[in-house]
Amino acid sequence: MQASKDEPSDPVPRQGSFDSELNSSRSSWDADAIEAFSHGDLGSGESEQNSSAGGSSAEVSEELGNGKRERSGFVEALALVVVALVLALTVKTYVAEAYEIKGRSMEKTFANGQRVVVLKSFYDVKRGDIIVFASSEDPGKDLIKRVIGLPGENVRIEHGAVYIDGKRIDEDYARHGAPGLRDHPCQEKVGKGRYFVMGDNRPDSHDSRAFHAIPASSIKGKVLVRWWPLNQFSSF
Repeated sequence: MQASKDEPSDPVPRQGSFDSELNSSRSSWDADAIEAFSHGDLGSGESEQNSSAGGSSAEVSEELGNGKRERSGFVEALALVVVALVLALTVKTYVAEAYEIKGRSMEKTFANGQRVVVLKSFYDVKRGDIIVFASSEDPGKDLIKRVIGLPGENVRIEHGAVYIDGKRIDEDYARHGAPGLRDHPCQEKVGKGRYFVMGDNRPDSHDSRAFHAIPASSIKGKVLVRWWPLNQFSSF
């Protein structure tokens, strides 16, 4: 509660092709000059040649400019992808992460298969908060439970009722069933930097009644919202 991209082809004409065009222009200019000279109009031929050369240069410059713009657009898109990936990894590692509920220990609050977002930073742990933490019995396994007892408090459980420092607390979120092995009387003084946690589905939850209060260092985050299914979206 986790291609290769092709560089744009160089639009500049191949040198051999460009030279051929120049040679062709020169041949044409020579023929025009000879013809014009024979008619006494050489100056007009020179003017046409200058105009043709100027047009070719403008075409090459425009194609070079288009190529630079295409490369610039590709680099910008690649940079955006990299930034998005870095942000996603940063958020997942340090800020929030999505989890899927497995099992029945948090019914009626959460059902099997529902998904939640867990806040991993910038939170305080209070009584009633729902947290995700690493199991002390299997560190590779994450558990989700509700915080019942805070550091320094005396927790006593008797006949399904929870008492904190001798005072019974209201638990409208808890589900009680027929008395079972986990309903035997329990009492614990919560140590410094530790939290007493329980599942909402009391008859079907393996929690601090069995493995005692958990260390704060094992907590991975606090449940912020249930986002799936969408019609049951809720904040906590």
